[in-house]
Amino acid sequence: MLSFWRASLIGRLILLAAIVFAVSIPSFFFLFSTSVSRISNEVVDTRLLEFAGQLRGYWASEKANTPNGNEETDLVISSSGLGGPDIEWVWQITVDGKKVRQSELLVLTDAIIPASISRAKTDFILSTHTTPLGVMRVAERIIEEPAPGTAGDTRKVHYLVGLSETRYNTYVQDHKDRLGDLSLIGVIIMSVVILALLALVIVLVQRQLAGIKYALGLYEKGDTEGIEGRFPTEIQSVVNLMNDLLRHNQKLIARTRKYVSKITHDINHPLAILKNGLKTDIDIDLFNRQIARMSGLVDRYASLARAIGPEGETRKKTDVSVSLKDTADGFSILYRRTPLSISCVVEEGLNFVIPQHDLEAAISNLVSNAHKYADSEIVISAKVVNQNLIIDVEDDGPGIAFEQMETALKWGQRLDEAPPGTGFGLSIVSDILDLYGGTIQLSTSSLGGLAVHVEFPSPENRLTGE
Repeated sequence: MLSFWRASLIGRLILLAAIVFAVSIPSFFFLFSTSVSRISNEVVDTRLLEFAGQLRGYWASEKANTPNGNEETDLVISSSGLGGPDIEWVWQITVDGKKVRQSELLVLTDAIIPASISRAKTDFILSTHTTPLGVMRVAERIIEEPAPGTAGDTRKVHYLVGLSETRYNTYVQDHKDRLGDLSLIGVIIMSVVILALLALVIVLVQRQLAGIKYALGLYEKGDTEGIEGRFPTEIQSVVNLMNDLLRHNQKLIARTRKYVSKITHDINHPLAILKNGLKTDIDIDLFNRQIARMSGLVDRYASLARAIGPEGETRKKTDVSVSLKDTADGFSILYRRTPLSISCVVEEGLNFVIPQHDLEAAISNLVSNAHKYADSEIVISAKVVNQNLIIDVEDDGPGIAFEQMETALKWGQRLDEAPPGTGFGLSIVSDILDLYGGTIQLSTSSLGGLAVHVEFPSPENRLTGE
């Protein structure tokens, strides 16, 4: 059972969904409860503020009905119903610190609630503090009003309404109890929605994976050339990589078949000569030439078989200058008895994204071909143009006639039988370049011999076809 959760993607998604659900429900319940508590407090505070607004209206009406504007002459207990029948809803009005109107409870207790603010405010201020009647939740405001009978003078009128903390909390709890059922309903609805969304995600993922499985089945049957279908971006990127891998494998298979076919055909010829030669007088020179040819065939095909190709690269850069110089030095040591100069024209530290093996295989075959025909000099140059790697190998040998240049690139074609070799050098380079979408061109060198111009496109240009 445990292996199912570890090995199955759907199992992991189900497990993840269960964890998300288990974490989210308490979180939502906490958020709903917090919201209900905040709303309940705001509801009761709103009632206090509404009561405070009524108090100011009451005072304005009292002033309008008081003869000569002398409204402070007698302390009057409210008879207007302010605060309703609950005497714990207290209120008072003071003018310049003198109480002029109070609710019944304050009059009966002969208490005055001191102001906790000292400046005029544009709105009532809510606060909780200790009063002569105990801890209360109050709303208060100071307004500077014109003094009656005196032009230009003002007085500070302090309006205050309040409710004991105990009664305030009781009202808040009543609202919480009423809204508590709504909170529970909200959590249930959110739970159902979350479960539905998680189930939908699992079903969609399962369908996409089933689509890939179906596409792979079509490919295995040979109905398609790859994994075909429309998938989400995240899955499509994986599908594209898989298709690239399939194409790479197809190329490798095609290359292997080509090389096996070629090497079988090409080795059979010298083997037949050796077999027939054994029946007659042995021609040592002929045998040596055929053995050398077979050895060359094995070496060249081995070089091609080891070619990595662009699909196998890891975006690692190769130091082209080092590879060119190492190749030149290697041939100089290998053929040190031959009076031949091999020089490199390349910028120090020139780098390019290509497997080192493929680059050196191409360069070695080009230099090996030039070495067979050069009289005294070979020049190897490299540079990057428009992000592509350009390599030129020139020699001062006899060169190749223009009409024979195309033939020189074909498999096993030799235009001159004198120098040793198999005739595969340039065609091997052409095959390696074909892996990268590169090109090879032959022309007459400024040295008088053959100039071979090869171009490896950068990974970016291979994608855009430039």
